[in-house]
Parts: sequence; C-alpha cells; structure tokens
Amino acid sequence: MAEEKKKETCPTCMGKKVIEGVCETSGEWQGKTPDGQVCTPDQKCPTCNGKGYIEG
Repeated sequence: MAEEKKKETCPTCMGKKVIEGVCETSGEWQGKTPDGQVCTPDQKCPTCNGKGYIEG
C-alpha cells in the first residue's frame, strides 16, 4: 500500500508560492527613480520551491 504524503502549507510564503517584493520610498532616491521608490522583485519561495506547500 502506498504511503500517503501529508502536505503542509509552507510557513515562509503562507501557501502563496511567491514572496512579494517590498517597495521603499526615500528622499535619497528622489530624482534617481521616477517615483522615488526602490523595490525588490517578487521571487519564488525558496523553502517550498514555489509549490506553496511542504510534503511531510
């Protein structure tokens, strides 16, 4: 009989599969970027490899 794997929601990305980027606004960036913001890009969750769950 095949063993059934339990899937748990990934604690890092909370099941979203992607970690959303963060934007920051600073007077230091005024004039250097169009809206004065610097953003980190969205990235695939490294804990669950973009699946949204961890097999346990």
